[in-house]
Amino acid sequence: MIHEFGPFRYDSDQRLLFRGADRLPLVPKVLETLHVLIERRGQVVEKQELMRLVWPDTTVEEIGLARNISLLRKTLEDDGGEPVWIETIPRRGYRFAPAAVSRPAGRRRLLLLLPAVAVVATVYYQFYVPSRFVPQTSGAALAVVPFECICPGEDGQSYVNAFTDLLAAELSKLPSVQVTAPSTVQRHRRAGLSMGLMGRLLGLDMLVEGSIHRLTAGRRFTVRLVDVHTGKMIWAESYEQSDQAVAQAAAVEIGKRLNR
Repeated sequence: MIHEFGPFRYDSDQRLLFRGADRLPLVPKVLETLHVLIERRGQVVEKQELMRLVWPDTTVEEIGLARNISLLRKTLEDDGGEPVWIETIPRRGYRFAPAAVSRPAGRRRLLLLLPAVAVVATVYYQFYVPSRFVPQTSGAALAVVPFECICPGEDGQSYVNAFTDLLAAELSKLPSVQVTAPSTVQRHRRAGLSMGLMGRLLGLDMLVEGSIHRLTAGRRFTVRLVDVHTGKMIWAESYEQSDQAVAQAAAVEIGKRLNR
């Protein structure tokens, strides 16, 4: 059993006292006095009973017990004006502070390990479990990331938002796709999350990203399908068509990839 109080820790199974990581040496009878008091923490231990338990085969004077208590208080830094851990009950005995906390050592280790296990499991799932995107798989989850717009002389952001909505709408028509709403993607962007981290947090399989270049006549759209977990590109294509035609063509190609 592990008993913790302030910076101290007492292992009752091994009869060892620690302050932080440092073991505090105590002579056997002083340590035995501490053991009895801690085992009955919160209870008054009569002087005669305490002496009987610490010196079961020997008759000792109260001065011996008082010396043990004094050494204990000094070790526990409890020898000031108002003792914190060992309370003297006049004409009766002593009581160890009921504030001391005790818990089984095995359970304590388990409680310490649980948060670490949860973190490892989460990281493993989010970062190392392969995408569910495999041949003949349906229900793949994806989101359209706002494209990079290289469009001098025009409001690129408004144009990108409109195209994102258009492409997401076309992708949502595919029976094998679950599309995250563009507004959800925007909220994660405003929170400062990278798109890769966003994809993992949302449990996505793929991201659709790309760029838009303004040409002398028209625009060139580059569309890419990227695996969220590995960052590898699954598919890419360039188009020089109208917005609607690009969105429809890209959705068709992505649908083909999902149904192979």
